[in-house]
Amino acid sequence: MTDPAPQSSAPQSAPENDASTLAKQFDPQAVEPQWAAKWRTEPFRADATSGKEPFTIVIPPPNVTGNLHLGHALDNTLIDTLIRFKRMQGFEALYLPGMDHAGISTQVVVERQLRDGGTSRHDLGREAFLERVWDWKAESGGMILNQLSRLGVSADWTRERFTMDEGLSRAVRWQFVKLYHDGFAYRGERIVNWDPAAQTTLSELEIDREVRKGKMSTLAYKLRDPAAAPSNGEAGEIRIATVRPETIFADQAIAVHPQDPRFAHLIGQEARIPLTDRYVPIIADEAVEMEFGVGALKITPAHDPTDFEIGERHGLARPSVIDLQGNLTGDLVPAEFRGMERFAARKAVVKALTESGDLLDEKDHDTAIGLSERTKVPVEPIVSEQWFVKMKPFADQVLAGLDAGEMQLVPERYAKVNRDWLENIRDWNISRQLWWGHQIPAWYDEDGNIYVPDPENPDLDCDQDPRYQHLNLRRDPDVFDTWFSSNLWPFSTLGWPDTDHEDFRKFYPTQVLVTGYDILFFWVARMQMAAYGLTGQAPFHTVMLHGLYLDAKGQKMSKSKGNGIDPLELFDGYGVDACRFAFSYLSTGGQDIKHDPRRFEQGRNFANKLWNAARFALLRLGEALPNLQTSGSEADEALIRYVQSALDPLPGEPMRSRDAITTVRARPDLGLAERWILSRLNAVTAEATAHLDAFDIGAAIRSLYAFTWDEFCDWYIEAAKPALSEGKLTTLVTLKATLEHILKLLHPFMPFITSELYAGLGHRRQVALHSWPRPDDALRDPEAEGAFDALRAAVAAARSLKSELGLAPQDRLNVVVEGERAATVHDNARVVESLARVALVPALEGRTLSLVERGVTVRAPLEGTVDIADWLGKQKKRLAEFDKQIKQAQGKLSNEGFVARAPAEVIEEEKRRVADFGAQKERLEQVLAQFA
Repeated sequence: MTDPAPQSSAPQSAPENDASTLAKQFDPQAVEPQWAAKWRTEPFRADATSGKEPFTIVIPPPNVTGNLHLGHALDNTLIDTLIRFKRMQGFEALYLPGMDHAGISTQVVVERQLRDGGTSRHDLGREAFLERVWDWKAESGGMILNQLSRLGVSADWTRERFTMDEGLSRAVRWQFVKLYHDGFAYRGERIVNWDPAAQTTLSELEIDREVRKGKMSTLAYKLRDPAAAPSNGEAGEIRIATVRPETIFADQAIAVHPQDPRFAHLIGQEARIPLTDRYVPIIADEAVEMEFGVGALKITPAHDPTDFEIGERHGLARPSVIDLQGNLTGDLVPAEFRGMERFAARKAVVKALTESGDLLDEKDHDTAIGLSERTKVPVEPIVSEQWFVKMKPFADQVLAGLDAGEMQLVPERYAKVNRDWLENIRDWNISRQLWWGHQIPAWYDEDGNIYVPDPENPDLDCDQDPRYQHLNLRRDPDVFDTWFSSNLWPFSTLGWPDTDHEDFRKFYPTQVLVTGYDILFFWVARMQMAAYGLTGQAPFHTVMLHGLYLDAKGQKMSKSKGNGIDPLELFDGYGVDACRFAFSYLSTGGQDIKHDPRRFEQGRNFANKLWNAARFALLRLGEALPNLQTSGSEADEALIRYVQSALDPLPGEPMRSRDAITTVRARPDLGLAERWILSRLNAVTAEATAHLDAFDIGAAIRSLYAFTWDEFCDWYIEAAKPALSEGKLTTLVTLKATLEHILKLLHPFMPFITSELYAGLGHRRQVALHSWPRPDDALRDPEAEGAFDALRAAVAAARSLKSELGLAPQDRLNVVVEGERAATVHDNARVVESLARVALVPALEGRTLSLVERGVTVRAPLEGTVDIADWLGKQKKRLAEFDKQIKQAQGKLSNEGFVARAPAEVIEEEKRRVADFGAQKERLEQVLAQFA
């Protein structure tokens, strides 16, 4: 594929750069801001009218109240890596940014500001309050998008969306109108999660689960027939265990499993609720777990989701004894407890049960409770009249789409998780008792009848509809759950419900969704269902799920724990490219990610290594250029112009790096090192491309890192120095072309430094708009790879021998090379001698020390180099020290107490010590065996 044509309004040129020099050290703060500003003010605008194949990713919309956290940074690094990769492959790549209005969290923020000013939203009234929220959004909202631009995301900022924008608000309205008139949206009483502080229902995603210490109370429910005797209690009673004794006043039944022999004779009888004169029936239901607790369950339909479902099956009443403020209320509650706060009431009820003799036992018990994510108060399950949507028909459509292969989940193991939730879907509570959000377009007359806009004219309010002018209609004050708008995100952002919109026609369905596995149920599955229900097709072809970003101990980060890490501080400390490297490197197979500072240091070191390699290349190209000689051939002239372009950018870029490689590869004077690096470059290109196509970003960057650092910087550049010092044209061209290809391969991961260096190599059009390198079988050279591996083996053996002899790396040493690849080594003696700082000689006098590396034997002299007796004594001491260290580490690993208590990283370090010292011991034993 040729270099893709520039996208409409996309950035074309690089910032000004002196191509002949680079700063001695890479300074991210001097490079990154200018590129980030350029990509924000001159965005990568996708063209809906182009003939290119589209590749679309919509951002998981961050909350308008939010600041960048490590989860956002990870998520958007992965998205941008894929987008830049696909753009370079020639796709019409769209990265669509935007924000979510975040109903509860935004309202909490603004209400807090009002309280600080001595007023409230109720004092302002709805319209004035909403004006205040919009003012806040204009001034403070959206900070996170500015922070994401610092991350270097190549988004189409001209298409930025907000869930409360006019177009997206209209889409939400149309969705509800259609669902209502098709019979899927309904108003009814069901159990919901209630936040007593925010005074609204909550979705599961707005609830944090936390295990707290509590009490399990065992109570005696007296039987109406005192002669009955269950096997789990005394005659005349049935025992019930509960963690919420304050709710007993709303009990409507006691349930047992129909096959539980302990209670079979009690089914149909009645038992008295403690502290009351009310009797409730004993019923049988398969939802009761026989092995849990005492085997009998009190059924309180208004205050527990499972009890609610059991109550529905048995036609039980569902009175509530806890009001919207979290206080005990109602005639069923004894007078002494009415009005008490629920947790204070729990203590009072337990005290009364103790005094009445109905409390039989109380044990410590860890209980998982739900806390409102925003207000931090425990949520209360209550029965409330709300708006719901029937989800099963849409879940069935998604399941059929998954069966047909219309969507894939990466990693694949999450496909079962996706299916399980869809197969057990419940109706969705979509109404929230808030003012900030999309107000529900439903009206009520004085008799409570419901009016929803006509599906033929969904934009017309019912109180403006001529058909209803004779009615005194009142609009529903509630708003939709925030997820009811964001479930439309993949297509509402592209113009739906206008299916003729050019963006919708071009870019929908989207190709990939990148997000954390923790919202697979709450957002991903809802988008799947909304898309099939409203557009008739899958919203994305692939769901790429990554793990949660945790602290170094593997704990979730939170303000309360004080273990949060500000990514902006990481950007300042390491540079953005180094952080993007770390995020990519750490992302593997959807596993949770522990924060590891070493990876950020590794990223910074890698950026410095790359910068130094580019600077070395530019200096060598500059030094060699004046002395380059031409044979007069057009090929030579073209190659010289190609080298020249790194120092003096030429109009039209006379030769691309790919063309230069093709030309130079055919030359008979191409050296072994050049043949080897081009073959290896081809292999790593194929490997990285395959990993990215499989959405394994971590494997791709690890492959490119190893190649760039080890093979290109440490081996090729060093091996090429003798030829570079002579100004050999083929070596100069190979160095520049390989470096350019590496910059292209690394660009999606580290866009700032690669853009700067690519400009430094003489390119006027930035690397983001050049083509992704493609593998070429013509570059495969197994013979060259095998031969160069022999050189590497000889160098490694020579270096090891110098180390064993106690010589410094810069010390010179005569060595003999033997073995079946010796001829290859001697043919490239200059490379080996330069890399290992040795001299290859035909023979050595006296005793020698030898080492074998991958079929290459290298011998070094002992006489005249070391005092043999003294040297042998030191080696034996080293061997004893290795034995000591190995035994010490093995002793720790064999200690069950140590293994049980020590952190995982400490255990891994001890295992590493065993392996490392073991390898050193084995090598030293091989050396000493020569003197046995």
